[in-house]
Amino acid sequence: MSINRDKFGAMLFLCLALIYGYYVGDIPLLFGDEDAPFNARTLPNAIAWVMGVVSFAQLVLPANREAGSLLAAFRGMKWKPVITLAALMIFYGLTIRYLGFLISTTIFLMGGFAVLGERRIKVLIGAAVPVVFVFWFLLSQLMGIYLAPGDIFEMLG
Repeated sequence: MSINRDKFGAMLFLCLALIYGYYVGDIPLLFGDEDAPFNARTLPNAIAWVMGVVSFAQLVLPANREAGSLLAAFRGMKWKPVITLAALMIFYGLTIRYLGFLISTTIFLMGGFAVLGERRIKVLIGAAVPVVFVFWFLLSQLMGIYLAPGDIFEMLG
């Protein structure tokens, strides 16, 4: 059996779905939410199932002949943006506790847009800041999810 990039990607996503689905059970629930029809585990479970079913279907369905071999699929790819975005994600994960959601997410989005080719500072700020504030408003004000302001704000007083 030969494997092409579609099958390889489907296999990776299937593994990711299985691992993600396994750890969904570790999400803590509020008291009394165990029997609720919609709780903190509902959406992650749905994502794991959908991702698992789609990737399994992609894995077992006939291969796309245009996909080529696995080595040919990775040849000529632009790895620099991928590595830079991965570094930005690591930076985001390391700084979100210290800088807080608003600052670290804004930096992450502006950096991501810059990596993807946007160079105009007005567009970077104009696209990142409103998205972060709308997302913060949805999470904290409408859904009641606590987002810590960050250690830097607690140190400032």
